[in-house]
Amino acid sequence: MSNSLLHKTLLDLGIEQGDTVFIHSDVSSLNISNSYSIKDNLNCFYNTLWDVLGRNGTICCPAFFYEYSSKSIPFDIELSPISRNLGLFPIFLNTQNKRMRSANPLTSVIAIGKNADYICEPVNRHSYGEDSAYDRLYKLNTKFVLINVGHLTFIHYVEYCVGMPYIYTKFFDIPVYSNGKLVFDSTYACVRYLDSNIIFYGDIGRDKIYNRLHQFEKNCILLSKNYNDAKFYIGQAYNIFDYLKENLYNSPYSLLASKPAFTKGFYPYK
Repeated sequence: MSNSLLHKTLLDLGIEQGDTVFIHSDVSSLNISNSYSIKDNLNCFYNTLWDVLGRNGTICCPAFFYEYSSKSIPFDIELSPISRNLGLFPIFLNTQNKRMRSANPLTSVIAIGKNADYICEPVNRHSYGEDSAYDRLYKLNTKFVLINVGHLTFIHYVEYCVGMPYIYTKFFDIPVYSNGKLVFDSTYACVRYLDSNIIFYGDIGRDKIYNRLHQFEKNCILLSKNYNDAKFYIGQAYNIFDYLKENLYNSPYSLLASKPAFTKGFYPYK
């Protein structure tokens, strides 16, 4: 079961056969199936995506496990649940055969399709370092699709690469397992300093988030399309990276709600 109007909308956004797409979504709000049930919506969305992408496509979603850091719970790639605040589609994707999941708990990616193994291969235990899942999403020039949400997690990869002073690499002495075997005895993740009033654009309210996305659209790094009452945005990794990189070179705090309140004598203000 697929949806012809959704199929056309995805084509109009520039999604093509063989693409790798990363979906941030509120799919439950789309009402794309005849029955209007959440389960049918998810199945219909999934099938329509494959109709557009074809056999050489790849579908990805965020699959974070926040309990790893908040409660020091070891991460099991196959068994640890995906945070529900990421939406229902990643949880749905996690029920599919041949899906893969990357090994850094705080930036885990779930993927299915041609490039899933490449994206999720546990090479670097860092969240955004060389050959991490997000680095490989960049190398594939992934198309990031936002559906009725304002979160674009790829932004944090750009912040890491450019070297923003309000983030740092934190060490987590908590293991990661796969199929009962140890993958990593610890991981590293890029996090913000907590005591400097650092507020990411994603924390500043829905209206302000969409104003920011509209700015991205005006500068041609995102394209938008309406689907019934839903708003779709899409952008390619190279374009997003280059645009944000130049902005951060000129204005290091341009992705924050306000300038950090660094205190002299305390990290990172030394």
